Amino acid sequence: MMRTVMAIALTIVVFIPVAADAGTTGKIAGEVRDAQTGEALIGVSVVVEGTSMGAATNIDGYYVILNVPPGTYNLVASGVGYTKKTITGVQVSIDLTTSVDVKLASTVVAMGEEVVVTAERRVINKDLTSSEARVDAAEIKSIPVREVGEVLSLQAGITVDRGGGVHIRGGRTSEVAYWVDGVSVSDVYDGSQAVRVDNNAVQELQVISGTFNAEYGQAMSGIVNIVTKDGDQKFRGSLSAYAGDYVTTDPIYYNLKKVTPLDTKDLEASLSGPVPEIDGLTFYTSGRMLKSNGWLFGNKVFNTNGIPIPGVDSIKDAAGNLLFMRRGDNPVPMNSRSRYSGQAKLTYALSGSTKLALSGLFSRIDYQDYDHARFLVPDGNVNKYDRGYNLSALWTQSLGSTAFFTLNLSYFLKTFREYLYEDPFDPRYVLDPALTNTGIDEWLRAGTNLHQFKRFTESRVAKFDYTDQVSRLHQIKVGAEAKLHRLYLEDYSVTPFADTMRVNGVLTNFYRASIPPHDGPLYQEYTETPIEVSAYAQDKLEYEHMIVNIGVRVDYFNSNGYVLADPQDPNVYLPQKDENKNLSLTERMAKWYKKADPKVSVSPRFGISYPITDRGVLHFSYGHFLQIPSFLNLYQNPGFKVNAVDPIQGVFGNANLNPQKTIMYELGLQQQIGESINLDVTGFYRDTRDWVATSAKIPVRDATGLTATQFYTIFVNKDYANSRGVTITISRKPTGLFSFNFSYTFQTAEGNNSNPDEEQGALTSNREPSKALAPLDWDQTHTANLTLGIGEADWGAFLLARYGSGLPYTPVINQAEGRGEDAARVLQKNSRRQPATYTVDLRLFKNFSLAGLDLSVFVKVFNLFDRRNEVSIYGQTGRASATVSQLGLEGVGGAGRVNTVGDYIVRPDFYSEPREIQVGFDLNF
Repeated sequence: MMRTVMAIALTIVVFIPVAADAGTTGKIAGEVRDAQTGEALIGVSVVVEGTSMGAATNIDGYYVILNVPPGTYNLVASGVGYTKKTITGVQVSIDLTTSVDVKLASTVVAMGEEVVVTAERRVINKDLTSSEARVDAAEIKSIPVREVGEVLSLQAGITVDRGGGVHIRGGRTSEVAYWVDGVSVSDVYDGSQAVRVDNNAVQELQVISGTFNAEYGQAMSGIVNIVTKDGDQKFRGSLSAYAGDYVTTDPIYYNLKKVTPLDTKDLEASLSGPVPEIDGLTFYTSGRMLKSNGWLFGNKVFNTNGIPIPGVDSIKDAAGNLLFMRRGDNPVPMNSRSRYSGQAKLTYALSGSTKLALSGLFSRIDYQDYDHARFLVPDGNVNKYDRGYNLSALWTQSLGSTAFFTLNLSYFLKTFREYLYEDPFDPRYVLDPALTNTGIDEWLRAGTNLHQFKRFTESRVAKFDYTDQVSRLHQIKVGAEAKLHRLYLEDYSVTPFADTMRVNGVLTNFYRASIPPHDGPLYQEYTETPIEVSAYAQDKLEYEHMIVNIGVRVDYFNSNGYVLADPQDPNVYLPQKDENKNLSLTERMAKWYKKADPKVSVSPRFGISYPITDRGVLHFSYGHFLQIPSFLNLYQNPGFKVNAVDPIQGVFGNANLNPQKTIMYELGLQQQIGESINLDVTGFYRDTRDWVATSAKIPVRDATGLTATQFYTIFVNKDYANSRGVTITISRKPTGLFSFNFSYTFQTAEGNNSNPDEEQGALTSNREPSKALAPLDWDQTHTANLTLGIGEADWGAFLLARYGSGLPYTPVINQAEGRGEDAARVLQKNSRRQPATYTVDLRLFKNFSLAGLDLSVFVKVFNLFDRRNEVSIYGQTGRASATVSQLGLEGVGGAGRVNTVGDYIVRPDFYSEPREIQVGFDLNF
C-alpha cells in the first residue's frame, strides 16, 4: 500500500510538468474588448504597472496573470490602434481571482493619448467557496490591537478560551495550522504558532474557518495564512513606538494605583527597497522590541531562603510562631514579558520569468506566568524562554503567462526552556522541603521552583507546487511536500537529597541537589525523528455562472516510534513477569518494543460558489480533514516507566496513534447591500472522530485485571466531538468617512472530553468516565465583535467592542447543597455557565506631514471602561469571587500564618487585564 501511494505522489510531481506557492498569491483575469463594437481584441498587452507581470489576450480576448502577490496595483492595457488604458486600485488577494474587464477605444475616436480609470472595488468574492476572512496591512494598523494574533479573535467562527487559546468552529487549539509565506510555522509538538510575525511586516492575513483546499494539510479546524511584505524599487521605511501603563482604580490589582508611563515599551521599525548596484534585487527588513511589566505583581516580603527582606517587621512568640507581620510595599512583576522579533527578506528577479527569495523570521520571548502561591516570595517563580526561527528559500519559475512552479526549501527551529536557574546544581536553589510547608490557602514564605524543562522541534521541509491555467475553465494545482522532524525533550525537577556533613566537628543535616535517575518515572527524555510526506491535486473550475474547487490530498506519516510488545509488562527497567525478571537489560531491550505502523490518509475536498444575482452568491463546501495528533501525545513519558507503588499511572504516549478525522459541511450566502456593504451568512457542521483521549486502565502483569495492583493508561483514538452553528458578518470597507465590521457567531461545541488527558483525572479520582457528550471548555454560545471607524485621511477613531457569552464550568458540591438541588444533576460536567465578558477598545490618531515624512500620533486604550471580566471562577460560586464560607473553609487558620484565607482567595489572576493606555507615533517615508 505504501509503495503504491508513494508512486502516485511521485507521478503527480514528476510527470505532470505543471503547481503554485500555496496560499501566497492571487490572480488577475478578464476580457479586453473594443469599446465601440464589443468585439474581442487579440494580442492586447495587459501588464501590472511597475512589474514584469503581464499577459497578452488570446483569440477570445481573454487574459490571465498568475502569481500576483496580494496588494493594490495599477493595470495597463495597450494594443496597436487603441488608446492605452490604466486601471488603478486593482486589489489582489490570496487564492482569489480579481476580474478586470477592459474596453479600449480606438485611437481614431479617442480624445486623448491615455485613459485612466479606477477599478470597481469588490464587495463580494464570487469565487469564494468556503468561509474566510481577510485583513490587509492598512486594517491591521488602524484597529486597536497589540499583536497580529489578536486579529484572529475578531473573525466569525473563532472563540478564545480561558487561557487565550484560539479555537476555530469548536475544534481544539492544536487543530489550527499557521502559515507564513507559504511555509508552515506550526510547532508539531503541540500545534502552536512557533514564530511570531511583526504587525508592520504583514501584507495580508487570511483566516480560513471553512473547508479549505487540498493544498493545506495537517489541520482540522482552520488555516491562519500570513503573507509578509516584499521590497520594491523605492526605498521605504517606518518607525513606530509607544509607551504606556495600566490605569485603573480597581483595588483588586496590587501596585497599579500609580501610573508609570514606561511600564510597557514597544519599538517597531522596517526598511525596504532596492539593493544598490544589483538590478532586480530588493530587500525588506523589520524588527520589534517589546517589554512589559504586566499587570500582576507580587509583594516581596521574603527572600527565597525564608528570611524577611530588610524593613519587614514581624513579631513571634516564644515557640517561633508568627504573631504579626507588617509586609511593607515591595512590588515585583509576576507576569512580565519581553519580546524581540524580526524578519529579513531578499527578493531577486533574475528575469521576467525567474524569481528567487530568501527570508528569515525569528522571535525571542522571555516571560513569567503568575504564580499566586508565591505572592510574598516572587523571586522563586520559574522563568520561561521561547525561541522560534524559520529560514526559507523560494524559487519561482514562470512557464509562459499561464503556468508557473515554485520550489520552497525551509528550516524551522523552535526551542522552549523553563527554569529558575539554568544550572540544576545552582546553590541558590532552596532544597529543604520543610521551608515550603504551608497551611491551606496560605502564601509561601520561602522556596524556589525546582522544575527544569527544555525541548526543541527541528523541521526540514521541501515543498514543490505547480499551477497551470490549462484553459479559461480549468486552473490546475498539484504539489508535494516532505518534512523531516527532530524532537528533543528533557523534563524533571531537581530532587532534594538528604545528607550530612561535619561542621566544626558537629554532624549537620543538609540537602543537596540531585537529578532523578534516568531509568525512573521522575525523569523524562527522548529524541524522536518522525517523517511526513504529502501530495495533493486540485482543480478550480471557473464557469461563467459557477466556481468549483475540487481536490484530493494524500498524507503519509511515520512516527519512527516504538510501542510495547507486551502491554502487561511495560517497564523494561522493572519487569513484572517471571519470565522477564531473569533476563539482562540488553536481552529485555531486544524483545520489549515493536515499531509503530506508518499511517496513510486520503482527504477529498469539494466547494462550489454559485451567483444567484449580480450581487448575491451562494456557496457550499464539504471536505474530509485528517491530522496526526500533536507529537507530545505520541512520545509523552517515554519508556513506559511504570513503578510498583502508584495504583494508576500515566498518561503515556502512543507512537501508534491514528490520524484524527473531521468531516465538515457548510452552506453560505454572500449578499451585497447597496454599493459598499457585504453580508455573509454561513451555517456549518463539524463531525470529529478519533480524537485523542485517555485509554481505559491497562493492568500490569495480569491480562484480566482481576489480581493486578498497578495500572497505567496511554493515549488512544477514542473521543468524539461535534460542533454546529451560524456565523454572520456585515462589513463596510473604508470608503468616505465611515467604516464598520460586525461578526457574530452562534455555536454549540460538545464532545466526550475537552483535553486528551481529562479521563486520567477521573480514573485517579475514582470517578465515572465520560459516557455522554458535554459542552467543551471553549463552547461559547454567542460571540460578537464590532469595529467602527470614523475619520478621514488625516484623522480618525476606531472603536472595537467584543462580547462573549459565558464559558461552561463544572460546579462543585457546595453550590448544589446551597441551592437544595439534586447533586447528581447539578454536578454534571460543564453543566453551568460563568458570566459573560465584554470589552471596548479605542484607537485615536492624527496624521501630519513633517519635512516630507508622514507622521501619525496615536492613543490606544484597551478595556476602555475598566471592566472586570471573570476569566476563571470558583466552582462553588460560578464567579471569580467567593467568601470563606462559600468555599467551605470556615475555621481554617491558626497561629503562625502569613495571611488569612480571606486574603488568599482574592485572585487578581481570575480577571482579565484592567484598562491600559498607550501613547505613540508612526513615522513613514
